[in-house]
Parts: sequence; C-alpha cells; structure tokens
Amino acid sequence: MTALPEDVHRRLLNHGLVRQFAKGELIQQRGDPGKEFWHIRSGNVQIGRYSFDGKLSIFAVLGPGESFGEQAFLGEFPRMVDAIAGNDVTLVRIGEKELQEAITSDPRVARILLKTMAHMVQQAFDLVNAGRNLSTVERVARALLGLCEGEGHTVSISITQQELADLVGVSRVSLGKALGKLEQSGNIERNYGEIVVLNPLLSRRRHHSPAP
Repeated sequence: MTALPEDVHRRLLNHGLVRQFAKGELIQQRGDPGKEFWHIRSGNVQIGRYSFDGKLSIFAVLGPGESFGEQAFLGEFPRMVDAIAGNDVTLVRIGEKELQEAITSDPRVARILLKTMAHMVQQAFDLVNAGRNLSTVERVARALLGLCEGEGHTVSISITQQELADLVGVSRVSLGKALGKLEQSGNIERNYGEIVVLNPLLSRRRHHSPAP
C-alpha cells in the first residue's frame, strides 16, 4: 500500500469498506479464500497460526499504516495464516473491485504490486537466514525494531513476553535472557504488558546498522 502513488493509495482507502474488530476477534482464518486484503487504520493485528489445541503462534504484529492479506488475494489461493485483532482495530477492506479500478486508472499499479510481491519473498528468505545466523539477542532486537512505530528517543510497544517469544520463535526462558541482556545494555526497559525501546537501539534503526 505505501509503495503505491499517493493518489492511488488515497483512492483505494476512500473506496474500501471500513470494518471494526474487537480485541481477540478473528479477522481472517487459515484456509479461507483470499477475497480481499486489509489496511490497518488504527490498532494492531496479530498474524500467526492456531494449532490443533488452540494455541496461537504469532509470526508478526502489525500496526497502523500496514496491510496484510495481499499474497492470498493477489495469488488467488487460500489464506496461509490467521489474523486476530490484538486490540480494538479499525481496518479498510480492499477487494477485487477497488483494486481493478486502481489498475485501470494507473498502469503503474500492476508493476508496483509485482515489485511488492518480490520484496515479500526476499523478506521471507531474510527471516530464514536470520534464524540460522543471528543470536537470540539479535533476533529479539530486530523483532522489537520491526514493531516500533514513529520516531523519538523512546517507543513503547504493547506486547506480552509470551507474544514476543512466539513472534521470534524462542522459548520464554530464552526470551527472558535476551531481554535481560538488552535491558542491561540500556536498549530497552520492561514494564507490565509493554516493552519500551530506548534511544540506543532506535538509533541503530535510523542509521541502518545491525542490531546489537
């Protein structure tokens, strides 16, 4: 969405259907047909998979300005993940009608969508590579930076340690040790139900240097 020309981006959002979901409500389910994708106007959305015993493994937490569901929608295949409202969220639903109008009005849209899909594939390879080569501390730091919204000397992220452990793909014990090291080095502070990312870690994002 953010890669689209501003006028196309605005037109899609203006013509999409606004939907609201309460915290914990299921937005899309794995196996559903991909008939639309979603833009987050407010709140956050947890992307993951429910196991047979009902446990949710979180792969990503998305916030305002981000979108999800494009791959299944553009590829016309069933959803591969579940999406759950992390808190009360407002979304914009964009379907075939809205996208076709955008492509017809501006030929650049189709090319941009192809580039976006290519970037998604590259990000998937990067995640696999990171899992093989980065330490747990580095993986946790990168995950926290990916969840940060806005600029400033501190950014508060509303996430539990269990959710963060699921997102990174480590145990609670391993996560606790990694967070302890990041806190000792002055990169984060831990509060109940949130993690505060401090300037030393945020400055790495601004200067595009590796996580600690």
